[in-house]
Amino acid sequence: MSAIKRKYNTPNAFALYAVKTGIALFFICCYITVKGLPQGKVPISAKVFDQVRNVPIADRVKFADSVYKNTFRKTNSVTAMAALDKLRQLSIDVNDKPLECAVFDMRADHYAVNLGFNPISTAYYQNAIDFAKENNMQLETGISLNNMGMYLFIGKQYAAACGFYLRSEEVFRDIGYENVPGIYNYLFRVALFYYRLGDYDNARINLEQALKYAPYHGRERIDIVNTIGLIYRNNKQYEQAVNYFNMALATAIANKDTVWIGIAKGNIGSVYFMQGLYKKAWPLIETDHTTSLKYNEPVNAALALLRLAKINIDNKNMAAAGRELDTIKLLIKGTKEDVLMLLDDYDNLRSQFYEQMGNPVQALAYRKMYELDRDSLVNRNNIAAVERVKLRYEADKRVTELSKARAKERVQSVEIKAGVAVLVLLVVISVLLYNRERLASKKDKELLMAEKKAVDEELRSADIALRGFTENLQQKNLLIEKFKTEIDQLNKRTTGNENAGQLEKLLQAHIMTDQNWNDFKKLFSKVYPGFFVNVSKQYPHLSATDTRLLALITLGLNNAEMANMLGITVEGIKKAKQRLRKKIDIQTVEAFKKNS
Repeated sequence: MSAIKRKYNTPNAFALYAVKTGIALFFICCYITVKGLPQGKVPISAKVFDQVRNVPIADRVKFADSVYKNTFRKTNSVTAMAALDKLRQLSIDVNDKPLECAVFDMRADHYAVNLGFNPISTAYYQNAIDFAKENNMQLETGISLNNMGMYLFIGKQYAAACGFYLRSEEVFRDIGYENVPGIYNYLFRVALFYYRLGDYDNARINLEQALKYAPYHGRERIDIVNTIGLIYRNNKQYEQAVNYFNMALATAIANKDTVWIGIAKGNIGSVYFMQGLYKKAWPLIETDHTTSLKYNEPVNAALALLRLAKINIDNKNMAAAGRELDTIKLLIKGTKEDVLMLLDDYDNLRSQFYEQMGNPVQALAYRKMYELDRDSLVNRNNIAAVERVKLRYEADKRVTELSKARAKERVQSVEIKAGVAVLVLLVVISVLLYNRERLASKKDKELLMAEKKAVDEELRSADIALRGFTENLQQKNLLIEKFKTEIDQLNKRTTGNENAGQLEKLLQAHIMTDQNWNDFKKLFSKVYPGFFVNVSKQYPHLSATDTRLLALITLGLNNAEMANMLGITVEGIKKAKQRLRKKIDIQTVEAFKKNS
């Protein structure tokens, strides 16, 4: 990563590389994608993946990725793909879906590293996303989306990258940042994307989130802290910028990381330089220059010298400024990095230098070059501004889509909850109604049982009373029979009928009178309710005597008992039955009895 990117507000995490493939190589890559790799013996080096089996499942992807990058990342495609084929088969054998998904990313990375932005890598990154989604692997889906976003970002496909980054952010938020291993890396990538958009607020938010999860003494933490410092410096919030650069410096010193020590000191010096505090800036910028030369960072060394030259020109130290300006030209000669802004500042300083040296011709020449550089920068910045507007539009569009999706999910969630609540309410109401009906039914049943019990009790009492009344009648019949026998004997022994008359009166007293009949009828009706009503409805032509006879027949009395109760002879009863049979079928008496 070059230091000029750290100095000139460009992302400081990735080295942008151009497309290197020509037409012939493109067709070769497409052929490999469609036809697959040549079949043959798997290279011996592919066996290094065998040890993946012995790694705990939680660490397999990280371990396998490390083996791939150290062994196959920059080998020829045939060797790399054969080894990754073996790794994929291993992942299938051990049923490790996350590892199988990661193989797609490794394939994509291989072609991206060796070919730049290319259709094969694009296809493999998409395969990883599709595989993760098909297997309902939320974490791997978020990681694959983020990897695609980074790949497109490096390939300068900014609008496309925007959508993938935002989708990955959404997935990670749903999972919970604390549940995503290495989340700080993914948040850092998204932050750099916002940084590229010029959206420093969102970049800082993602960086601050990443800082919560970054290893305390890791290089990643230094990079995150340093980038936050760059944002504050770009916004001319110099105090906050120096605070973050000092934090990065402290961690670099604790780690004995000389590269980052030099970068952090240079960034602190740049803040003092921008504030015109040259005495404080000088030693820090000089350290940055020395460190950059030591670690072969010519562009960053040139930038440090440019600032030192500016200080010397302002301090009228023209000889030193001249040497520094000459060295800058040598440092940036032949570099492939974007140095237009550096050249612009260089031409401006050269113009100032020659003005101070009393050489107006050279001063004017460099002033013209400075103006040309300035026009180029303005044009580039205008293009960049248009690109940022496009990217912001894509970002806002995606955020709007996600917001709508979220709102739809919330509405659906509310609808589901409302439906469940209504269903629960209906169930509760149904249960309450059921319980109410059950209790009412139970109460009604209890009332009916009580009424039935009362009726049964009353019927039992009436039946007992009728039985007693009938037994009483039967006893009277016996007495009547006795009286008749005595009357007959008296009539035979004596001609006087005084005793016989008294017995006859006593006999009449025991025959069923109207009063006795009414009492009898009341008891009978309690035992057989509706009997007399049914008889009168179906046989209205029956006489009162016929009705009495039917009642006595219902009680099961014999002819003699009925004759005694009615005060007629047995022959009279027989004849009365014969007349009754002509009027009705006496067998229907049982029907009256059942319906009563």
